[in-house]
Amino acid sequence: MRRDARVSPTLASASPEEAAAGWTARLDKGPLSASEQQALQHWLDQDRRHKGAFLRAKAIWQASGRLAALHGPTAPPVAHPTPVPALPRRRFFAAAAAAALLLATPKRQGKANSLYATANAVSAPLHTAFGTITLDCYSKLKMGLQSSRLVTGRCCVLGRTGMIVKAGNLIFAPQGRLLLSCSPTQVTATSISGTVHLRRHHSDEWWTLNAGAQISLTGDLPPEVRSLLPEEMEAQNAWSIGRLEARDESMASITSTFNRYNQRQIRVSPALANRKLTGVFSLNQPEDFALAAQTILGARLTQTPQTLMLY
Repeated sequence: MRRDARVSPTLASASPEEAAAGWTARLDKGPLSASEQQALQHWLDQDRRHKGAFLRAKAIWQASGRLAALHGPTAPPVAHPTPVPALPRRRFFAAAAAAALLLATPKRQGKANSLYATANAVSAPLHTAFGTITLDCYSKLKMGLQSSRLVTGRCCVLGRTGMIVKAGNLIFAPQGRLLLSCSPTQVTATSISGTVHLRRHHSDEWWTLNAGAQISLTGDLPPEVRSLLPEEMEAQNAWSIGRLEARDESMASITSTFNRYNQRQIRVSPALANRKLTGVFSLNQPEDFALAAQTILGARLTQTPQTLMLY
Protein backbone atom coordinates (compact mmCIF):
# COMPACT_ATOMS: atom_id res chain seq x y z
CA MET A 1 0.00 0.00 0.00
CA ARG A 2 1.40 3.41 -0.89
CA ARG A 3 1.61 6.15 1.71
CA ASP A 4 -0.97 8.91 1.52
CA ALA A 5 -1.60 12.14 3.41
CA ARG A 6 -5.02 10.84 4.44
CA VAL A 7 -3.71 7.57 5.84
CA SER A 8 -1.57 7.36 8.95
CA PRO A 9 2.03 6.13 8.46
CA THR A 10 1.40 3.15 10.75
CA LEU A 11 -1.62 2.07 8.75
CA ALA A 12 0.07 2.67 5.42
CA SER A 13 2.83 0.19 6.22
CA ALA A 14 0.51 -2.54 7.52
CA SER A 15 -0.84 -5.55 5.65
CA PRO A 16 -4.56 -5.46 4.70
CA GLU A 17 -5.46 -7.82 7.55
CA GLU A 18 -3.46 -5.84 10.11
CA ALA A 19 -4.86 -2.53 8.92
CA ALA A 20 -8.41 -3.91 8.98
CA ALA A 21 -7.87 -5.10 12.56
CA GLY A 22 -6.63 -1.61 13.45
CA TRP A 23 -9.67 0.11 11.97
CA THR A 24 -11.97 -2.38 13.71
CA ALA A 25 -10.27 -1.91 17.08
CA ARG A 26 -10.67 1.85 16.72
CA LEU A 27 -14.34 1.51 15.77
CA ASP A 28 -14.92 -0.15 19.12
CA LYS A 29 -13.94 3.05 20.93
CA GLY A 30 -16.82 5.15 19.63
CA PRO A 31 -17.63 7.90 17.08
CA LEU A 32 -14.74 9.84 15.54
CA SER A 33 -14.34 12.90 13.35
CA ALA A 34 -15.37 13.46 9.75
CA SER A 35 -11.77 13.54 8.60
CA GLU A 36 -11.19 10.17 10.19
CA GLN A 37 -14.21 8.73 8.40
CA GLN A 38 -12.71 10.08 5.17
CA ALA A 39 -9.47 8.25 5.94
CA LEU A 40 -11.34 4.96 6.39
CA GLN A 41 -13.30 5.41 3.18
CA HIS A 42 -10.13 6.26 1.26
CA TRP A 43 -8.44 3.09 2.54
CA LEU A 44 -11.47 0.97 1.59
CA ASP A 45 -11.49 2.44 -1.92
CA GLN A 46 -7.77 1.87 -2.50
CA ASP A 47 -7.93 -1.88 -2.98
CA ARG A 48 -10.74 -4.43 -3.30
CA ARG A 49 -8.92 -6.65 -0.81
CA HIS A 50 -9.27 -3.97 1.85
CA LYS A 51 -13.05 -4.30 1.84
CA GLY A 52 -12.88 -8.07 2.28
CA ALA A 53 -10.30 -7.74 5.07
CA PHE A 54 -12.46 -5.13 6.80
CA LEU A 55 -15.56 -7.36 6.67
CA ARG A 56 -13.62 -10.31 8.07
CA ALA A 57 -12.11 -8.23 10.87
CA LYS A 58 -15.52 -6.88 11.90
CA ALA A 59 -17.05 -10.34 11.91
CA ILE A 60 -14.21 -11.64 14.09
CA TRP A 61 -14.54 -8.70 16.48
CA GLN A 62 -18.30 -9.15 16.72
CA ALA A 63 -17.95 -12.86 17.40
CA SER A 64 -15.65 -12.02 20.31
CA GLY A 65 -18.26 -9.67 21.75
CA ARG A 66 -16.12 -6.53 21.53
CA LEU A 67 -17.50 -4.49 18.64
CA ALA A 68 -19.80 -1.61 19.54
CA ALA A 69 -22.98 -1.16 17.55
CA LEU A 70 -22.66 0.85 14.36
CA HIS A 71 -24.42 4.23 14.39
CA GLY A 72 -25.96 6.14 11.50
CA PRO A 73 -26.07 5.38 7.77
CA THR A 74 -22.31 4.97 7.48
CA ALA A 75 -19.60 3.46 9.67
CA PRO A 76 -18.24 5.70 12.44
CA PRO A 77 -15.24 7.69 11.19
CA VAL A 78 -11.78 6.48 12.10
CA ALA A 79 -8.51 8.32 12.77
CA HIS A 80 -4.95 7.20 13.43
CA PRO A 81 -5.85 3.64 14.35
CA THR A 82 -3.16 1.54 15.96
CA PRO A 83 -3.10 -1.84 14.21
CA VAL A 84 -3.66 -4.77 16.53
CA PRO A 85 -3.12 -8.40 15.55
CA ALA A 86 -6.19 -10.15 14.21
CA LEU A 87 -7.43 -13.07 16.27
CA PRO A 88 -5.77 -16.33 15.18
CA ARG A 89 -8.08 -18.27 12.88
CA ARG A 90 -8.41 -21.20 15.29
CA ARG A 91 -9.30 -18.84 18.14
CA PHE A 92 -11.90 -17.12 15.98
CA PHE A 93 -13.55 -20.42 15.10
CA ALA A 94 -13.87 -21.23 18.81
CA ALA A 95 -15.24 -17.76 19.60
CA ALA A 96 -17.71 -17.91 16.75
CA ALA A 97 -18.92 -21.33 17.79
CA ALA A 98 -19.46 -20.17 21.36
CA ALA A 99 -20.96 -16.75 20.62
CA ALA A 100 -22.74 -16.97 17.30
CA LEU A 101 -24.38 -20.39 16.94
CA LEU A 102 -28.13 -20.26 17.34
CA LEU A 103 -29.16 -23.62 18.77
CA ALA A 104 -32.70 -24.81 18.24
CA THR A 105 -34.33 -27.83 19.79
CA PRO A 106 -35.33 -30.07 16.88
CA LYS A 107 -38.95 -31.10 16.79
CA ARG A 108 -39.54 -34.74 17.66
CA GLN A 109 -42.15 -36.67 15.76
CA GLY A 110 -43.47 -40.21 15.42
CA LYS A 111 -43.42 -43.18 17.75
CA ALA A 112 -40.83 -43.32 20.51
CA ASN A 113 -39.88 -39.72 19.63
CA SER A 114 -37.28 -41.08 17.22
CA LEU A 115 -37.79 -38.66 14.31
CA TYR A 116 -36.18 -35.24 14.68
CA ALA A 117 -36.90 -32.36 12.30
CA THR A 118 -35.57 -28.80 12.09
CA ALA A 119 -37.02 -25.66 10.48
CA ASN A 120 -35.01 -22.47 9.89
CA ALA A 121 -32.31 -23.04 12.51
CA VAL A 122 -29.40 -25.36 13.27
CA SER A 123 -30.25 -27.88 15.98
CA ALA A 124 -28.63 -28.31 19.34
CA PRO A 125 -26.39 -31.42 19.37
CA LEU A 126 -28.36 -34.65 19.68
CA HIS A 127 -26.55 -37.04 21.99
CA THR A 128 -26.15 -40.74 21.30
CA ALA A 129 -24.19 -43.41 23.14
CA PHE A 130 -21.24 -42.91 20.77
CA GLY A 131 -21.18 -39.19 19.98
CA THR A 132 -23.37 -36.31 18.86
CA ILE A 133 -25.30 -35.34 15.73
CA THR A 134 -26.16 -31.74 14.83
CA LEU A 135 -28.84 -31.13 12.22
CA ASP A 136 -28.76 -28.31 9.69
CA CYS A 137 -31.94 -26.35 9.02
CA TYR A 138 -34.78 -28.13 7.18
CA SER A 139 -33.35 -31.58 7.91
CA LYS A 140 -34.74 -34.82 9.34
CA LEU A 141 -33.07 -37.56 11.34
CA LYS A 142 -34.33 -40.90 12.67
CA MET A 143 -32.51 -41.83 15.84
CA GLY A 144 -32.50 -45.39 17.19
CA LEU A 145 -30.63 -47.27 19.88
CA GLN A 146 -28.22 -48.99 17.48
CA SER A 147 -27.93 -46.43 14.67
CA SER A 148 -29.29 -43.17 13.26
CA ARG A 149 -30.48 -42.35 9.75
CA LEU A 150 -30.30 -38.97 8.02
CA VAL A 151 -33.59 -38.89 6.10
CA THR A 152 -33.01 -35.61 4.29
CA GLY A 153 -30.88 -32.48 4.59
CA ARG A 154 -27.52 -32.18 6.30
CA CYS A 155 -25.93 -33.12 9.60
CA CYS A 156 -22.60 -32.89 11.38
CA VAL A 157 -21.52 -36.02 13.26
CA LEU A 158 -18.92 -36.16 16.02
CA GLY A 159 -18.42 -39.88 16.41
CA ARG A 160 -16.23 -42.42 18.12
CA THR A 161 -15.95 -46.20 17.89
CA GLY A 162 -19.46 -47.65 17.79
CA MET A 163 -21.19 -44.75 16.04
CA ILE A 164 -23.30 -45.82 13.06
CA VAL A 165 -25.11 -43.33 10.80
CA LYS A 166 -27.03 -44.22 7.64
CA ALA A 167 -28.01 -42.11 4.64
CA GLY A 168 -29.58 -43.42 1.45
CA ASN A 169 -28.16 -46.92 0.92
CA LEU A 170 -24.89 -46.08 2.70
CA ILE A 171 -23.71 -46.97 6.20
CA PHE A 172 -21.08 -44.79 7.93
CA ALA A 173 -18.87 -45.54 10.93
CA PRO A 174 -17.23 -42.18 11.75
CA GLN A 175 -14.40 -41.73 14.22
CA GLY A 176 -14.04 -37.97 14.14
CA ARG A 177 -15.99 -35.15 12.52
CA LEU A 178 -18.17 -36.03 9.53
CA LEU A 179 -20.40 -33.81 7.41
CA LEU A 180 -23.21 -35.72 5.76
CA SER A 181 -25.86 -34.59 3.26
CA CYS A 182 -28.70 -36.61 1.78
CA SER A 183 -31.17 -35.89 -1.01
CA PRO A 184 -33.47 -38.27 -2.91
CA THR A 185 -30.80 -38.69 -5.60
CA GLN A 186 -27.42 -38.27 -3.90
CA VAL A 187 -25.48 -38.77 -0.68
CA THR A 188 -22.31 -36.79 0.04
CA ALA A 189 -19.96 -37.30 2.97
CA THR A 190 -16.97 -35.15 3.95
CA SER A 191 -14.42 -36.16 6.57
CA ILE A 192 -13.34 -33.03 8.47
CA SER A 193 -11.19 -34.82 11.05
CA GLY A 194 -10.34 -38.39 11.95
CA THR A 195 -11.45 -41.22 9.68
CA VAL A 196 -14.77 -42.48 8.32
CA HIS A 197 -15.46 -46.06 7.20
CA LEU A 198 -18.44 -46.58 4.92
CA ARG A 199 -20.11 -49.24 2.80
CA ARG A 200 -23.23 -49.77 0.77
CA HIS A 201 -26.14 -51.62 2.33
CA HIS A 202 -25.92 -55.40 1.71
CA SER A 203 -22.24 -55.07 0.74
CA ASP A 204 -19.06 -56.17 2.50
CA GLU A 205 -16.86 -53.71 0.64
CA TRP A 206 -15.71 -50.90 2.94
CA TRP A 207 -14.17 -47.58 1.94
CA THR A 208 -12.18 -45.28 4.22
CA LEU A 209 -12.19 -41.49 4.11
CA ASN A 210 -9.37 -39.62 5.78
CA ALA A 211 -9.59 -35.97 6.83
CA GLY A 212 -10.06 -33.70 3.84
CA ALA A 213 -11.65 -36.34 1.61
CA GLN A 214 -15.17 -36.24 0.20
CA ILE A 215 -17.24 -38.98 -1.39
CA SER A 216 -20.45 -38.58 -3.41
CA LEU A 217 -22.68 -41.44 -4.50
CA THR A 218 -25.62 -41.28 -6.87
CA GLY A 219 -27.75 -44.42 -7.05
CA ASP A 220 -25.71 -47.47 -8.02
CA LEU A 221 -23.07 -45.47 -9.91
CA PRO A 222 -19.41 -45.74 -8.87
CA PRO A 223 -18.51 -43.33 -6.07
CA GLU A 224 -16.81 -40.02 -6.80
CA VAL A 225 -14.00 -39.27 -4.37
CA ARG A 226 -11.95 -36.09 -4.21
CA SER A 227 -9.67 -34.19 -1.84
CA LEU A 228 -10.80 -30.78 -0.61
CA LEU A 229 -8.64 -27.70 -0.23
CA PRO A 230 -8.49 -26.25 3.32
CA GLU A 231 -10.67 -23.29 2.31
CA GLU A 232 -13.25 -25.67 0.83
CA MET A 233 -13.38 -27.61 4.09
CA GLU A 234 -13.82 -24.39 6.08
CA ALA A 235 -16.65 -23.27 3.81
CA GLN A 236 -18.46 -26.61 4.01
CA ASN A 237 -18.04 -26.82 7.78
CA ALA A 238 -19.13 -23.21 8.40
CA TRP A 239 -22.86 -23.85 8.94
CA SER A 240 -22.20 -26.36 11.73
CA ILE A 241 -20.52 -23.66 13.86
CA GLY A 242 -22.97 -20.92 12.97
CA ARG A 243 -20.94 -19.13 10.31
CA LEU A 244 -21.51 -17.98 6.76
CA GLU A 245 -18.24 -17.65 4.86
CA ALA A 246 -18.52 -15.67 1.62
CA ARG A 247 -15.68 -15.59 -0.89
CA ASP A 248 -16.37 -13.04 -3.63
CA GLU A 249 -20.02 -14.12 -3.49
CA SER A 250 -22.98 -12.17 -4.85
CA MET A 251 -25.37 -10.35 -2.54
CA ALA A 252 -28.23 -12.39 -3.98
CA SER A 253 -26.52 -15.64 -2.98
CA ILE A 254 -25.47 -14.44 0.49
CA THR A 255 -28.90 -13.07 1.38
CA SER A 256 -30.54 -16.27 0.15
CA THR A 257 -28.51 -18.19 2.73
CA PHE A 258 -29.34 -15.75 5.52
CA ASN A 259 -33.03 -15.97 4.65
CA ARG A 260 -32.92 -19.75 4.88
CA TYR A 261 -31.76 -19.54 8.51
CA ASN A 262 -33.70 -16.55 9.85
CA GLN A 263 -37.27 -15.34 10.31
CA ARG A 264 -36.19 -11.77 9.55
CA GLN A 265 -35.60 -11.64 5.82
CA ILE A 266 -33.05 -9.58 3.87
CA ARG A 267 -34.16 -8.04 0.58
CA VAL A 268 -31.78 -6.47 -1.94
CA SER A 269 -32.58 -4.26 -4.90
CA PRO A 270 -31.71 -5.43 -8.45
CA ALA A 271 -28.87 -2.88 -8.46
CA LEU A 272 -27.20 -4.67 -5.53
CA ALA A 273 -28.07 -8.29 -6.33
CA ASN A 274 -24.88 -8.95 -8.33
CA ARG A 275 -22.51 -6.91 -6.14
CA LYS A 276 -19.99 -9.21 -4.48
CA LEU A 277 -18.64 -9.43 -0.94
CA THR A 278 -16.01 -11.42 0.90
CA GLY A 279 -16.28 -11.96 4.64
CA VAL A 280 -17.23 -14.15 7.57
CA PHE A 281 -20.61 -13.58 9.21
CA SER A 282 -22.80 -15.08 11.92
CA LEU A 283 -25.66 -17.05 10.40
CA ASN A 284 -28.19 -15.90 12.99
CA GLN A 285 -27.29 -12.19 12.83
CA PRO A 286 -28.76 -10.81 9.58
CA GLU A 287 -28.82 -7.33 11.11
CA ASP A 288 -25.04 -7.26 11.49
CA PHE A 289 -24.58 -8.42 7.91
CA ALA A 290 -26.99 -5.76 6.62
CA LEU A 291 -25.07 -3.04 8.47
CA ALA A 292 -21.75 -4.31 7.11
CA ALA A 293 -23.11 -4.49 3.56
CA GLN A 294 -24.53 -0.99 3.92
CA THR A 295 -21.11 0.35 4.89
CA ILE A 296 -19.03 -1.48 2.30
CA LEU A 297 -21.39 -1.07 -0.65
CA GLY A 298 -22.53 2.44 0.19
CA ALA A 299 -26.11 1.19 0.20
CA ARG A 300 -29.20 2.48 1.95
CA LEU A 301 -30.85 0.35 4.62
CA THR A 302 -34.43 0.43 5.81
CA GLN A 303 -35.76 -1.89 8.48
CA THR A 304 -39.06 -3.33 9.64
CA PRO A 305 -39.58 -6.04 12.26
CA GLN A 306 -39.81 -8.59 9.43
CA THR A 307 -37.36 -7.32 6.80
CA LEU A 308 -34.05 -5.61 6.14
CA MET A 309 -34.10 -3.82 2.79
CA LEU A 310 -30.83 -2.83 1.07
CA TYR A 311 -30.93 -0.63 -2.03
